[in-house]
Amino acid sequence: MNSFQDAVIVVAGAGCGIGRATALTFSRLGAKLVLADIQEEPLAKVAGEISSNGGNVRAFHLDVSDREQVASFARSVLDEFRNVDVVISNAGVLILGETRLVSLEDFRWLMGVNFWGGVHLIHFFLPSMVERKQGHFVNISSPNALAPVPYVGPYAASKSAMVMVSETLRVEVARFGVGVTTVCPGFTRTELRPRAKFRADTEAGEKFLLHVRERAKQREIDPFKVARRIPPAVLKNRAFVRISRETYLLSWAYRFIPGVFRRVAQYVVKRTS
Repeated sequence: MNSFQDAVIVVAGAGCGIGRATALTFSRLGAKLVLADIQEEPLAKVAGEISSNGGNVRAFHLDVSDREQVASFARSVLDEFRNVDVVISNAGVLILGETRLVSLEDFRWLMGVNFWGGVHLIHFFLPSMVERKQGHFVNISSPNALAPVPYVGPYAASKSAMVMVSETLRVEVARFGVGVTTVCPGFTRTELRPRAKFRADTEAGEKFLLHVRERAKQREIDPFKVARRIPPAVLKNRAFVRISRETYLLSWAYRFIPGVFRRVAQYVVKRTS
């Protein structure tokens, strides 16, 4: 793939934040957009933005955690467009709190969207890419997948699992001409944190989580800064894209000074629990 003119780009989680910015970015490059999101109103708004600017766009209401919905979605897209060039998995949810306080139901819900959502998209779109010997997956991860940061354990687990699926898949499907890129944005202006569920057993704990969320908000980057990095990463078939300072810092610290990192994390938990 040398350009995105008339390329078919699927963006899951396209209703806001990075998904919206990515959809608009690819549309400006001449791509045909297939947008999916569980939130119908924001999805319709993004599709309207693209359409009003002369872009080619289709929008689908979709819960990526639902296997049958994703299967039906993939069939509809492939029936209409025959081939899909890029599938971007951006749908995500967040729970903030100690892992011990996260219920199994919450854990399953979070893994369903963040992990199984990406797996479902791969499962149902990959065969057509292999047959065609062309295509690319972009999976949006998080710096939390790279180090044990307190209070985001289940979220980090879901993102870490997706990172390894992506890395392994990249090795396995390279011979078919299919690429896989993992993107770790860091703090980005999206709806993820404002909509996060809190799990704390004390008022002080919940207050701290609110404080963490507000501090993160002060360091957020524009989602278009993330979106602009995706097209060149696809064209160059880059394996991993780190964007924010937090991503570099966490991956470096946990790789080279893991003992120090753990002690600092334990100190934070002790002070705030």
